[in-house]
Amino acid sequence: MYTWRVNDSLTIRKPFDAHVHLRRASTLRAVLPYTAARFGRGIVMPNTEPPIDSVETAAAYRDEILAALPAGMSFEPLMTFYLTKNLTPAEIEKGADGSICKIHAVKSYPYGATPNSQWGYRSILEAEEVLAAMERAHMPLLLHGEVHLNDAGEEEDPYDGERVFFAEVLPRLLEKHPRLKISLEHVSTAEAADFIEKQGKEGRLVATVTPHHLMYDRTQAFSGGYRALLHCKPLIKTRADRERLRALVAKGLPFICAGTDTAPHPESKKFSSCCAFGVFNAPAAVEMYAQVFDEIGALDKLENFLSVNGPRFFGLEPDTATITLEKKDWQITEPVVTEEGVNIWPIGHVQHGLGNEVFRWKIV
Repeated sequence: MYTWRVNDSLTIRKPFDAHVHLRRASTLRAVLPYTAARFGRGIVMPNTEPPIDSVETAAAYRDEILAALPAGMSFEPLMTFYLTKNLTPAEIEKGADGSICKIHAVKSYPYGATPNSQWGYRSILEAEEVLAAMERAHMPLLLHGEVHLNDAGEEEDPYDGERVFFAEVLPRLLEKHPRLKISLEHVSTAEAADFIEKQGKEGRLVATVTPHHLMYDRTQAFSGGYRALLHCKPLIKTRADRERLRALVAKGLPFICAGTDTAPHPESKKFSSCCAFGVFNAPAAVEMYAQVFDEIGALDKLENFLSVNGPRFFGLEPDTATITLEKKDWQITEPVVTEEGVNIWPIGHVQHGLGNEVFRWKIV
């Protein structure tokens, strides 16, 4: 390990973001520098519009990301497929081959539950042929583990969707596809934490945890009115759920890692009557993780969580570069602004967050 701490300074290998939304065009160009400053590599989510479900579209998106990097910055985008009904076993084989564009995983979104999820299956269990091809190719499945519509076509309570998935759907999936590598994305409930702690296995069944699900709880999300910058899927849950997630990451398990789920949206979509799901945390994600791990007395577990466990699941070695954080108060006072002048508001903003928020660790 490279971790060392001197007084209130902490140096670790450069983190790996196992779940990042970068969008496209001007939004991509505006937000990418914040991720690249903190993460050496990232598993890039494919729910763009149109979705990424072919090797050719993945290659084009990869090239767009690399072209958007500012001079002097480095970041390796690791591409994924969206599990749409157009995705075929043959495309899985092409993506695994990597001669055109290496595909590192396939992402499943519950139909209708989150932005651009209209192309997904209503049930992951319907994708039998593609899942079998993924097993053969050893390609991981990234699961947004919520039930939005039940078997009767009825809406589930959005606060119960993850609990229903872990109780009723995931066990059937694991039984039917015992060799499938699975990452349970952005777990948010005590039930999910209990499941992964008991069933998790390095290289086989892992989970990502976001900084916002570790830092906030539902009472804060509604404090003084609904907080748009905390509106996301999965929803921010109860304080008991948050504390269970904190207890989970404090154990330093090798099958738990960081996935920020940073998800930028323009001001017009976040501050609207139909607030878009997604927390834009890239400008503070690593710092938020450090703050939480400090609060729970687990800074010695931070490097593995941020920089080691994620790449190892995807068959990669941890980064050789390092970053240094220091314990220093700071605030987010400005939006990120696109070249067209569109504001994208980060989590924790002093005005639009919970109010005069202060982060306790800062990258130097």
